[in-house]
Amino acid sequence: MKLEVPGLWINKNKNVVMNQDIFTAMEKLPGNIIIAYFDPPYGSNNEKMPPSRVRYASYYHIWTTVCLNDKPEIFGKAKRRVDTSDTIACSVFEEFRKSETGKFIVIEAIEKLIKQTPANYIILSYSSGGRATANELNEVLNSYGKIIEIERINYKKNVMATMKWTNDWVKELDEDNFEYLFLMEKK
Repeated sequence: MKLEVPGLWINKNKNVVMNQDIFTAMEKLPGNIIIAYFDPPYGSNNEKMPPSRVRYASYYHIWTTVCLNDKPEIFGKAKRRVDTSDTIACSVFEEFRKSETGKFIVIEAIEKLIKQTPANYIILSYSSGGRATANELNEVLNSYGKIIEIERINYKKNVMATMKWTNDWVKELDEDNFEYLFLMEKK
């Protein structure tokens, strides 16, 4: 692997980059953020498919190793980092179960995220293959502000969606896969 230094420029603006649980990060943010962008992991909306044993973070295991410049303990055929296993790296945004209230946990997590974000504007990126539906996201976003625009982009399905090791859970492969970008102004 050959890495090259990208073209850099001096940024005179004050920016914050955090690498931690989003809800912990929210507690540390100042209240004067203009715009926040969120692209949470999606999990699956397929009722027949068992919850994934491969979490979102594990798809980035090589990049994580390059950035951390470490020699992590690894597991499995794909030699993934142990710190990306489903018992450690599980995100509430990948949760497929319902809470005691009867709502999907992921919907409650997105609602909490939007509510706690101290920004004037929020862009939320979400896939049509995720547990939360576009209608549910519309409802959550509209309860905390006003949706200004929704962009719908047709994307090729993830390679995992086309594997047919069992037909018990595979959805129709000709279904389109969309990425939604919701731009909202918070109240």
